[in-house]
Amino acid sequence: AVAAAAIGYVGGAASVADLLGSEALTRLLLPYPSRFAAYRLATGHGRCIQGVNGQSTHRGTLCYSFDFKLAVGTPVLAVRGGVVAAVVDHFAGGGAKAHLAPRANFVAVRHRDGSYARYYHLRKNGSRFRAGDVVKRGQQIAWSGNTGYTGGPHLHFDLVNLLPEETSTLRVASPSRLRRPLRSVAAAFSCELPEPPLRAPLRLVDGAEVCGGRPSGPWIALADRDPAATFAQKVEALAAKGASAAVVANNRSGPELFAMGGCERASRIPCVLISKEQGVWLKRALESESVTLELAAHAATKKAEPMAAQLAALRARRGGAGLGGAPLSCQYGRDLRYVTRTLPVEFVAPSGDGFVPESGILYPPPRFCAAPRL
Repeated sequence: AVAAAAIGYVGGAASVADLLGSEALTRLLLPYPSRFAAYRLATGHGRCIQGVNGQSTHRGTLCYSFDFKLAVGTPVLAVRGGVVAAVVDHFAGGGAKAHLAPRANFVAVRHRDGSYARYYHLRKNGSRFRAGDVVKRGQQIAWSGNTGYTGGPHLHFDLVNLLPEETSTLRVASPSRLRRPLRSVAAAFSCELPEPPLRAPLRLVDGAEVCGGRPSGPWIALADRDPAATFAQKVEALAAKGASAAVVANNRSGPELFAMGGCERASRIPCVLISKEQGVWLKRALESESVTLELAAHAATKKAEPMAAQLAALRARRGGAGLGGAPLSCQYGRDLRYVTRTLPVEFVAPSGDGFVPESGILYPPPRFCAAPRL
């Protein structure tokens, strides 16, 4: 067996300059078995239904993404070896409705260079592994499905510089009987998360009221997501009340987590999202006793630089070349640290040549044996 620490990325945030210099980005396997040519032609198995800069959803930070048509239950294969960083496989529904976007089952695999491969729209209970497991290149990791925001069964694949589920760590530090980790995701617009960790009392902010009063020292605000305000407005209101950090509880059950976005400017205080279920649990705990939380940057994002600094490093490495050589996904939110950005990749054909899938084409292309001459 291979130890996870030997494969997993350790040592802080991976820079775009480092990732774009990785040869591994151009040697990816297709994330599904090829099947017989006749089957692919009859069913469309493996057809790229949306590629780079796809008009439907592959825009902005998601521009280097690929959607492959696959029947529900098709094996999903690891394009590279690594460590499973996150698994979500409890959702059941899917359809072309925007509110389903955060409700797609997925598996994310962390690679040695700090990049992550993400495999989306898996069926319910469709992962074969748990977070922390080691997977090998070409190994089946899941079964495809049709969950989340989708117009039909397919696999969404992308390779990214940062995984929302590995941006922050949050835990109850006291009282000891409640001590436990809490799943959290840093806002895409969050300022730098604390390192060393911020350990501070938690206060529920309900409207204009800070329940329990404002402590004299640092404190962490807990507030519910507000449909009448943007995430950035919510966090700014908590900062204005004197909070040192903000924990926003989602208002939709699931559990459902995602990176809060919608703002190009970094927040004044660190901010993360937790699930509605965890928010309810914390509020109940606060009804009877004081709670102290500990918030910190995840090991995978320590010392993460804003994208502007990463692009400057990329230009320096390329001899001062302009932004023309920088990925399109990196030209949004340049002042932000925690934006997940897809990276340009190539898949490898059986011949050893690299290719970038294009919409409307089956991959690998069907080939038939020529009829023998008589």
